[in-house]
Amino acid sequence: MRYMVVGVAVVLGLAGCAAPENGGREPEAAPSVSLPADPKAALAVGAGKLGTQSARVTFRIGTGEWMRDGDLTGVTDETGRTYELTGPGYVIRRIGDDAWLKLTTMPKDEDFDEQDLNKWVRQTAADLEDTITLGSGFPWKLPQGTVNQGSGITRAAERSYRGTLIRKPKAKDGHFAAELDHAGRFTRVTSGVGESFDNLYVLEFSGYGVPVKLETPPSGDVIDRPLVSLETVWLR
Repeated sequence: MRYMVVGVAVVLGLAGCAAPENGGREPEAAPSVSLPADPKAALAVGAGKLGTQSARVTFRIGTGEWMRDGDLTGVTDETGRTYELTGPGYVIRRIGDDAWLKLTTMPKDEDFDEQDLNKWVRQTAADLEDTITLGSGFPWKLPQGTVNQGSGITRAAERSYRGTLIRKPKAKDGHFAAELDHAGRFTRVTSGVGESFDNLYVLEFSGYGVPVKLETPPSGDVIDRPLVSLETVWLR
């Protein structure tokens, strides 16, 4: 029997069947803060808040040539080491060093045993971190990069900024846009590397402080499939 190689090799330095329970409770409103007039200093305020609260997150490969079908949406705790993300036909759950992948619809153009649908295929945190999007620093790495790698930053509108991302010496510099909310927290970051890749990556945050309560899947629903990894569920 052959099993598909399934993956999330999404490039970014980023409701469904097992949605986390929050009891319908929304996070409390955060107080408004004033931002510095200097654009980079304003983004530094937002960067200082990264990793201090849980959040709802949406990721997509956006309007450029690499646009993909469907968003990756879910919740993450403040550490980025516990999260659940739902994509078109799959769910990824991570709790610390443990991780699982569940296919909820049969993949296109791939061989997969239908009886394994809705089962949790065991992964590891290392499997996730081998992908660029879900690697070390997810999901805070891109917004943090607007400060660490940002140059020529200007204010595009109130609490909205644009600039250049300085890449490694042999890599092409990119561009970014970022938005902060009334509390100085990042709500949206987009980046690309030219007109053909405009807004190639789009990362949105909302619901800061949302409860994130994830549980290990029931043992009877967990399977081991060595050839099932994180590969074509996103880049298909």
